[in-house]
Amino acid sequence: PPMSTLSKTLTATDDYFKLVRAFPLRPIQTPDEYEQAGKLINRLLGRTDGKLKAGELDYVAALALLVEDYDRKHDHFVPPGRTPHEVLRYLAEEAGLGPTKLGNVLGTTHAMASLMLHGKRGISAAAARALGDYFKVDRGLFI
Repeated sequence: PPMSTLSKTLTATDDYFKLVRAFPLRPIQTPDEYEQAGKLINRLLGRTDGKLKAGELDYVAALALLVEDYDRKHDHFVPPGRTPHEVLRYLAEEAGLGPTKLGNVLGTTHAMASLMLHGKRGISAAAARALGDYFKVDRGLFI
């Protein structure tokens, strides 16, 4: 369709364009761009009020697809060669999950989650399943 037709049906808000100007939506090519995209998504989704405007939601959805595409192409969501506890620490840190929130994810206490984060407690099969589901990764990373 002609551009005038598209502009009448697809409207974007200023908050969307502000994000596009800060970090344009295009295929992610480098580990640095990947890292920046992840931090931006975490910052937007991790707001204390938890409220995103419609344009911000659209932007996060589009950027998440670009991040997923990079993950598929590079198959290194988690840096290789890490122990299960290192994987857990890495993912928890990236997601901004401290021991209290991690305990909630695992259905355990803050103290038990802290011990797990610091490698002083093993990761059970049930915990690996919960972590895999929560982080949307293969549970085998935690075994």
